[in-house]
Amino acid sequence: MTENLQSSTRLSDRAVGSFVARDYRAATVFERHGIDFCCNGDRTLGTACKAAGADIDTVLAELRELDQTPPAPSVARDGGRYDRWDLDFLADYIVNEHHTYARAALPEIESLAAKVADAHGQAHAETREIADLWPTLHNEMSDHTQKEELLLFPYIKQLVQARDTGEAIAAPKFGSAQALVDEMEAEHDGTGDHLARIEALSNGHAPPPDACESFRALYERLRAFDADMKKHIHLENNLLFPKTLQFEERLLDA
Repeated sequence: MTENLQSSTRLSDRAVGSFVARDYRAATVFERHGIDFCCNGDRTLGTACKAAGADIDTVLAELRELDQTPPAPSVARDGGRYDRWDLDFLADYIVNEHHTYARAALPEIESLAAKVADAHGQAHAETREIADLWPTLHNEMSDHTQKEELLLFPYIKQLVQARDTGEAIAAPKFGSAQALVDEMEAEHDGTGDHLARIEALSNGHAPPPDACESFRALYERLRAFDADMKKHIHLENNLLFPKTLQFEERLLDA
């Protein structure tokens, strides 16, 4: 990693998302302390720790320890450094990794949630609420990813092409990247609220002692989806979106 946290000052004033952008392994530290690094990744570390009731000195100590720990070979190959990727490559990665995963997982989880609610809803009313929440999440996510793939991501590729060719870039029909990014971030907040509610209802995705195989499978799927969405939203809110806005401003002002 290029920046040494051991010698950094005023770390409490840095945005939480910037730590994860620098090294995605930092997400594990924030998860452990209940700190939101995706939807609220623009909050300072000090503010985020206070909101989560986390001790900032403990969090900083863990981040510094992580900084001194070499990444595993698999992480090293991936880099964990999505901040170094070009915007068009990052957009394609999000589609191929996260949009594709969501499109497959959303209907599968919806079906499984309904099955578990039918079988266990009387004894575990929370399963019914989870099953009721999921179709809304499914529909919102489907609309959201479609807008990104049809509007924002093609525009990002046009920006990269304009940079590489020197051609002029016209403002998009939807006005500006800023207008669309504001909409996308608001939708991310809604998704985050749904997932936080599901996590609370499921006791942190921990199945009860009397859970059957399908019940346990549902909670494992919910846990995996939650983790994937946090990374998905982080990559967009803390990397792709702000870099796109900066990129657009430079090109349009040129």
